[in-house]
This record gives sequence, C-alpha cells and structure tokens, in this order.
Amino acid sequence: MTIIRAALVALLLGAPVLAQDKPGKELKPPTDVPPVGKAPILLFEDFETTAAGQVPKGYTKQGAVEVVNDVAHSGRQSLRMDAAVNGPRRITTKSDALAQLGGTYWGRLFFRVQLPAPECKQGVIHSTIVSIVGKSPLHNDEIEYRPVDTILTTQGTFGWIYNVQPHTKRPEFGKGSASKNKFTDQWTLVEWYVDHATQTYRLFVDGEEVKDIAFMKGPKNYEGSEIPAVMESITFGWWNYQEAGKGFTAWIDDIALSKDRLGIRGIPPVKAKKS
Repeated sequence: MTIIRAALVALLLGAPVLAQDKPGKELKPPTDVPPVGKAPILLFEDFETTAAGQVPKGYTKQGAVEVVNDVAHSGRQSLRMDAAVNGPRRITTKSDALAQLGGTYWGRLFFRVQLPAPECKQGVIHSTIVSIVGKSPLHNDEIEYRPVDTILTTQGTFGWIYNVQPHTKRPEFGKGSASKNKFTDQWTLVEWYVDHATQTYRLFVDGEEVKDIAFMKGPKNYEGSEIPAVMESITFGWWNYQEAGKGFTAWIDDIALSKDRLGIRGIPPVKAKKS
C-alpha cells in the first residue's frame, strides 16, 4: 500500500496513519485463480427454513434485520437489512463450525442494494458487510477483522477495504482498493479468502479478483493484517458508520464457509418460470 493510499484509508476511517512495513518483509500475493473445491461446506445459510420476520436459529441480531420471503437469490427467502441513518443491522453466530474452519478458509455470499442507494454528501460512508471477532496474533487482544467492507465516496463510487478494528484503544487500520464500483440492485457474488499461516487475504467479486486489495504478509508477519488463528464469531449484515441519508436497504443470501473456494457450490439452480 502506498503512503498516499495509506493516508487516504486512514483519513476515510478516521484513524491515524500507520507506519509502513519495513521494505522486503511483505510477500507478493498469489495471482492464480483457485478452482472451486470439494471440501465440505461447514457453515451454510440460505434462510429457507427460517420464518419470515425472524433470524436463523443460532444467530443473534442487532438492529432492524430479518428474514423476508419477497426477495431471494435462490429459493424464496433472504435476509433483509432495513434502512437506518447509521448503526448495525446484522446477525452473528458462534457456530461450532468456526472452530473447524480455524484461521484458513473461504467465505461466500450474495448481496444486493435497493436503488437509489444513499449518496455520500461529504467525507465517506464506510460500511461493513462481514466481520469476524478473534484474538490478534500480534497483540493478543480482541479484534474485529472485516473481509467485506466498502468505502463510498462523494463521487458516487465505492472501493473495497480490508479493515481491522481492535476492541482496545489501539487504532484501526485497513487496506483499500480503487474506488470504481457502484452499488447495484442485482445480486453480487462476493468471495473472500484468509490464511492465518501466511497472513494472506484475497477478495473476488463476481468471479474476478480485486487484486489491488490482496496481500500476503508472510509467516509470523502480522503487522498490517492480524488475521487470527481462530474465529470466535462471524457477523453478516450492514453497518454504515457515518450518516447515509435515510440509509441502505440491502439483502444477503446463500452464505457459505469452507476450506475450499465455493463459487456457487451448494446453491440449487434457479428454476425457469413457466410461460
């Protein structure tokens, strides 16, 4: 991450600029395109067995979030996050599957946003879609790392960001991509990969890697990444930290976590409508 990019991300997040890693420490991230694997899906949620107005069993909720039966990526149901000026609308699980996944896994979900999406009038709007709580391998304190985050600018475009928020007084930090995306009311496939052993992070959107956000710090080089060895909990939903007009209305569906890349694995094919 260049000094300009680091300063920009720090400014966007309201955090001080971190010192740069010493030259030569960080490795080049992989450039392959991992195939969809066959490892078991250890956590899966398509919301089909949850009553409308509720959240799935084994999850706790924050804010205005519920299962609905009028919008879905597959099946008939999805999770809807209602509009709010800011604050959380999300669900969290401490499933036993998290221990099996450890600190190396692939995640996958689909999301869409109701249009017109909120505009950023000044500064930025930072939103979290997926977050994980665990222990920092560098400081041994509790942190929240966010593998699916967005930063919306006044230009009407957003960039993706890997963001870490310590639950102590340490400052948050992150690495961001170019701001060239726009929210859409079409279902978007997001896949993320983290590896504690090599401190690697990768993000794929609709099958294409967001290469300028990827990193591989290398074994035991935790500075600027802090990917934990164990997940204590994982959260899905929406949290915009700055005011966003009336707020985002968004949907999530077909969540899955596995040791291998998932793509659309585990999702039943959409049946063609009869004419």
